[in-house]
Amino acid sequence: MARSALSLSAVLTHQRTEVVSIASDEDAEASRHSWWASFESRLFDLQALAQTSPGAAGPQLYELGAWADEHGAHTLACLAWLEAGRLGHEQAIACLAASAARVDGALGRLLRAVAHAFSTDGLQALITAAREALLFGAVVLCAQLSGEARKRAVAEGDAAAAKEARILLGRSRRVLDFDADGKRFHENLGELEHSIVTGIVEGRTSAEIGEELHLSARTIEWHLGRLYRRVHVANRQELREVVAEWLRT
Repeated sequence: MARSALSLSAVLTHQRTEVVSIASDEDAEASRHSWWASFESRLFDLQALAQTSPGAAGPQLYELGAWADEHGAHTLACLAWLEAGRLGHEQAIACLAASAARVDGALGRLLRAVAHAFSTDGLQALITAAREALLFGAVVLCAQLSGEARKRAVAEGDAAAAKEARILLGRSRRVLDFDADGKRFHENLGELEHSIVTGIVEGRTSAEIGEELHLSARTIEWHLGRLYRRVHVANRQELREVVAEWLRT
C-alpha cells in the first residue's frame, strides 16, 4: 500500500521518488485487514493510471467501488466511485449519488456535495463541492472542481461565481505549493520578497516600501506581481489574508 501511495505521489508532483521496501508481518492482525490494504493500494494505482489513461482507469475504479460495496465497505466504495465520477463514468456517478447518504460526518457532506455536482453539472453545485473539499482538506479535489467551475463561470459571464471559484482555486493551490513539503510560508520567500510582504501587511505603499529598500515603486510592483502569481492571489488584500492565515497556523 505504501509503495502504491509513493507511486501516486510521484505522478501528482511530477517528481521521481525511491520505492521504499516495506517489511510485512504475517500475523493474524495483519491478515485481518489485508482486504482493506488491497483496496487502498489498488485505489492509489488507479488514481495514478487516471493521470495518463483516464479512459482505462474509469471503469476499473467503478468495479473497485462495486467490489468494496459488496463487502459492506460503503465509504470505501464511495471513494472509488468519486474518483471514477471525476473521470465522467456515469454508472459510478449514479452509485455515488445513491450511496453517499450512508456516509456520516464531514466526509459524507463532501461526498453528497460532489455527487450532486456530478449529477446536476451545475455551476453553483461545482462551487459548493469545491468549498466542501477545501473544508475537508481534499485540496487536489478542490483544485480540480474549482478550476472547472472557474472555466465555466468565465464562459457563462458570471463574474461573482468566477471570483469565488478563483479564490477557492487559489487557496487549494497555495496548500499544494507551500504546505505539501512541510515548509512554513516565510521559508519559501526570498529576503526581498519577505521585506515586500512585511510592508504590504503593515499597509505601506509601493513607494514607501521602495524607499526603504532603495528601489523604485515600479520595481516593487513588478516583484509584487511575481509574488501574487507564486501564492495565487490577485491583490494586496488577498495577500494580507493569506499571510494572516499562515501566521495563525
